[in-house]
Amino acid sequence: MKQNTYWELPPGYSLQREVKLPEDRSALKIMAVLQLVLAGALILFGALRHPVREAFSMGAARTAAAFCMTAAGIFLYFLAHEWVHGVFIRVFTGRSAAFGFELKKGMAYAYSKAYLPRIPYVIIALAPLTVWTALLGMLLGDVPESWFWYLYLIQIVNVSGAAGDLYVSWLTLGMPTETLILDSGMEMRFYWPDGKKQKETE
Repeated sequence: MKQNTYWELPPGYSLQREVKLPEDRSALKIMAVLQLVLAGALILFGALRHPVREAFSMGAARTAAAFCMTAAGIFLYFLAHEWVHGVFIRVFTGRSAAFGFELKKGMAYAYSKAYLPRIPYVIIALAPLTVWTALLGMLLGDVPESWFWYLYLIQIVNVSGAAGDLYVSWLTLGMPTETLILDSGMEMRFYWPDGKKQKETE
């Protein structure tokens, strides 16, 4: 799929929009609201099907151990999330992804110096949500009832934590088909030929 990759900006393209996540308060507010809505919906869905009290039915020692395992699982999930981004970056660019960390913000990210078209970019953005939702969903179907909420918490983090990927994908799909995206992990730059207009998505 390397034919979808541009390592230099094609002639006639120029920067049309830029999203700097640490500074874009509007984008951060949208992502925060989406994150809360997704988390709330998942909690309600889980509570209607699996009583929360079952998570505390194993005794104090096993319950404490389960919480520790869940915390470790969430930490590993964040790394696995970025690893999937990296795998799909390599699929579309033919080169390994780079990884970055913002310790003060507690953020990790995968990125590439390639200019990617809309569809490959959206696939890369949504790949972790798709992969881990499916895998965790299969595991949740077999886990004992007393362990359900401990694994389900990781699923909640997975889905609600993808609010940023969902927002950026929605933003990208509203842009001209010729759009190329340069994503450095914390900043997204959108390029398309002069004269093209962005679709009305906001």
